[in-house]
Amino acid sequence: MILASLVIGASFVASSLLTDFPVWGGQAIRFTAAALVLSALCGRRWRIVQTWSAGVWLRIAGLAVTGMLGYNAAIITAERTAEPAVPGAIVGCAPLAVVLLSPLLQARTPAARGLVAAGLVVLGTYVVQGFGRTDASGLGWSTVALACEVAFTLLAASTLTLTGPLLASACASGMAGLMAGATAFAVEGTSWLRIPHTSEAAALAWQAVAATAIGFLCWCRGIDQLGTERSALFLGLIPLSAAATAPLVGTGQLSVAQLIGCLLVAGGLALGMSRMAGSREAASRQGPG
Repeated sequence: MILASLVIGASFVASSLLTDFPVWGGQAIRFTAAALVLSALCGRRWRIVQTWSAGVWLRIAGLAVTGMLGYNAAIITAERTAEPAVPGAIVGCAPLAVVLLSPLLQARTPAARGLVAAGLVVLGTYVVQGFGRTDASGLGWSTVALACEVAFTLLAASTLTLTGPLLASACASGMAGLMAGATAFAVEGTSWLRIPHTSEAAALAWQAVAATAIGFLCWCRGIDQLGTERSALFLGLIPLSAAATAPLVGTGQLSVAQLIGCLLVAGGLALGMSRMAGSREAASRQGPG
């Protein structure tokens, strides 16, 4: 989960190098390339796909729409009228939302320790990101991005038990690539079929291999192994990674407030990953008998 959070956070910095590249075309390249990388790793696992029901494929499509296309489209649209800190701060509430909703969907009471841990992570994320200027549209689309992130995390928990992390990542990336490609032709025509510049190619390669293939796969494995609630706490590491890598490309600098935010997120993770929180969720995953 830590590796996934770090590479996904760094992808926000990579996105700053793609301001002149067609948005949906870039997403199509990113997800298609990631699907090819992940498909090569699947090997004989592809045989299992033949046994999947229509319901499983609908779940995979849900992962592609919420965690890939929907989330990115909402962020892109929000940043047209809002400063980047706005969607960052709102999406940073995802750990608390997941820790609240996941137990309720399983007809149990949220654990107090988990709520406190998620609260610390959200507070730390807010300290790192701050909050910028926006209008109703920016605020609304930022909320859509939050909903997509929460929906993806909750949906992944029930999907991965049926498919496994690797096949789910490969298939969801492939679907996202096809959807983004169709959208690119409809919205951007053929303008995105140009050869990217050196910096654009490097950014697309990072997003495809690191952020999507490696990051998405590690994230799915983390959800599968840790459970929904504890894995959601690691969402707080994404803005920390973005803040730490921004100075490397000259798009930001670290501050005392960001360091304080890092400590708050670390405290929330330590509390949430403690034995008590782990045993509570382990019991819930086993179910009633």
